[in-house]
Amino acid sequence: MRHQQSAEPIGYPFARDSAIEPPPALARLRETAPIRKVRTADGGDAWLVTRYQDVRELLGHPAFGTQYPGSIPTADEDDLASGFMFLKDPPDHTRLRRSVTRAFTARRIAGLREHALSLATGLVESMLAEGPVADVQEAFAYPLPIAIISELLGIPAAERGRFRGWADIVLRSVGGAPEEVGLAFLDLQRFVVDLVDAKPDGDDLISDLVRQRDEPDGLDRVEVASMAMGLLMAGYVTTASAIGHGLLRLFDHPEVLDGLRSGGLETGRVVEELLRLQDEETGIQRIAQSDVDICGVRISTGETVIASRVGANRDPAEFERPDALRTDGARSPHLAFGHGIHHCLGAALARMELTVALDALLRIPGLRPADPPHEVRWRSEGMDVSIERLPVTW
Repeated sequence: MRHQQSAEPIGYPFARDSAIEPPPALARLRETAPIRKVRTADGGDAWLVTRYQDVRELLGHPAFGTQYPGSIPTADEDDLASGFMFLKDPPDHTRLRRSVTRAFTARRIAGLREHALSLATGLVESMLAEGPVADVQEAFAYPLPIAIISELLGIPAAERGRFRGWADIVLRSVGGAPEEVGLAFLDLQRFVVDLVDAKPDGDDLISDLVRQRDEPDGLDRVEVASMAMGLLMAGYVTTASAIGHGLLRLFDHPEVLDGLRSGGLETGRVVEELLRLQDEETGIQRIAQSDVDICGVRISTGETVIASRVGANRDPAEFERPDALRTDGARSPHLAFGHGIHHCLGAALARMELTVALDALLRIPGLRPADPPHEVRWRSEGMDVSIERLPVTW
């Protein structure tokens, strides 16, 4: 069946007034026009896909890639971003992912969990010592993932302060005018390249990748540096925001909070629902590599299609009571980490961090918001809705 399409694209992303609930326009669109032409903030046109099964099909479809057909971005020391794995298509993506998967082992995640538990306990103890009011984002949610990324990449302890300073300017716009952000990004790139050149000297991810350099599918020094930068970009602010999103939603569900605190609910199970419900700003973009039909619409070569994860994850055709935080019964797999060949490589790490974070924070007796919800500071730009400030008390 072919869907009727309006000739005039509608503005996207949609206006929103909540950090944790999607714009109402998204649900209306999913019901009436599951694929719709939209005009993005940069003035370009794209197709927006909002239903679960359609989003899964799109993200797993070989006719959709991350780059314009024929475009092959090449990274160098001054442009590591062009080498990010999530911006690559096969066969480059296949080689890069195969190599890093060998180093991103379950054993490494288990080791990082022990480190995360120690870090989270220390951050909570510091909050309690300085309380009884704290901004949980600044005191806990930002320090935890950046420390874990530093451990994962093998950044020397003496250098971690500088590393976080640059990351905060680049990824959080902390004290950064545009020119400062640009300089910080260059400094961060040089730091990561120098870090790679100093390896291998440990059991961290970068050392593993450098040692595998001469193996089949091994990565060269710039590719290893790009991988390190990509992990930082994908795993810092997004994880910090997931902690804030999760807490905000749990504060609205005291029965779930009580279950977690008493041990009656498994944190990992609740984390999956929190991830399913977490909001986003712009979805996942793909570009048609050839003419292809999807959702009853012919997509032409070079056209952009946006997969709305939050639209899919709240699709009533796939999830009973899709807007509810449910802790009973089985759910379909959510798409918070994407689907297909670009499914998030760090999904297990993110799940672990969020589980450890919530377990640590909910050990604080009487933890609750310090301000009314409307005073929580958040920002919607890029792919995610970032929680920037979340005052709590106990």
